[in-house]
Amino acid sequence: MDILKNWRWWVGVGFLIAFFVFAWFLRALVFYVIISGVLSILFEPLVNKLRGLKLIGKGIPAGVVAFLVLLLIWGILALIISITIPIAAQEIRVLSSLDYDGITSKIQEMLSVFDGFLRDYGVLSGEGSSVMLQERIRSFFDLNNLTSIFGGFLSGIGNVFVAFFSISFITFFFLKETDLFKRILLTFIPDAYESRVMGVFSKSKKVLSRYLIGVFIEVLLITTLVSLGLWLAGVNNAFIIGVFAGLINVIPYVGPMIGASVGLLIAFTTGLDPGFTGNLVLMMSKAVGVFAVVQLMDNIIFQPVIFSNSVSAHPLEIFLVISMAGMLGGIGAMIIAVPTYSFIRIIAQEFLSEFKVVKQLTKHL
Repeated sequence: MDILKNWRWWVGVGFLIAFFVFAWFLRALVFYVIISGVLSILFEPLVNKLRGLKLIGKGIPAGVVAFLVLLLIWGILALIISITIPIAAQEIRVLSSLDYDGITSKIQEMLSVFDGFLRDYGVLSGEGSSVMLQERIRSFFDLNNLTSIFGGFLSGIGNVFVAFFSISFITFFFLKETDLFKRILLTFIPDAYESRVMGVFSKSKKVLSRYLIGVFIEVLLITTLVSLGLWLAGVNNAFIIGVFAGLINVIPYVGPMIGASVGLLIAFTTGLDPGFTGNLVLMMSKAVGVFAVVQLMDNIIFQPVIFSNSVSAHPLEIFLVISMAGMLGGIGAMIIAVPTYSFIRIIAQEFLSEFKVVKQLTKHL
């Protein structure tokens, strides 16, 4: 009997490994399903509210409710795009029309002392750092270079449309039939394990809901603090920069750096003046300070509170999980790393609780 049990256990482990390997090769589709599942959980309260409404004595059909909520999701996405695309186009125009000779000539005086220091130590010979800087600026912001970057972006639009259609299609049915994912899952589960799987599903839904609420609060805080700080610093488009910084912050570790880099670039280009006066330098210094302070608050206060209250994991656990996800699947994997890890911990707690390592990792769940 023990041999039979062990044989079944190893077969189960083999099927589980095969499932994860199969899912890895279809990770794009898995990613679409995960995004759709997250959206359905986020908007499930609204779906339930709309289904409770009565029109001419009848409830609104589930398909109509799902389509209306999907339209709302599209509207939110369209609003974000309508805000970011004009700003991006404006930045490309500004960067391609800047007088780099005039800018570098103003910077040259600042670099002359630095040139002398480098020459004294034999680090620099030939052309000065100002000339090198001018060439680097020209090459980086050259119109042809910017056009090639934008062309690369456009080449990926096809993949974006595929993702948009797939996620919309899956999300519609998840919204229409809120228990669809549960029913699909239970189809592959033996009756003996059905109650335990339902426990995993219930716990996962609660943890994911808490995590998403925490992320939303974090985005709102980052947006508010960055927008307010940049506005007080006299930066143009402070609110737009703040919204972008808040949204991109959902990418762990990498997102804040991207948000700060793009925000400082917009602040620099929109704050340029013909004379390149010290006002710009002062404004940029304030902008750097704003991003540094907000990032410090996010790392010390916001993120630890969100992770401890939502997924109950140690910060080192989170760092290692996100790092491994980034190495394996890039930015997309980093975004879903924390909720996925939490889901795996819940499964382990339900089915593998006799192992010491599982007890240690799930003791706070």
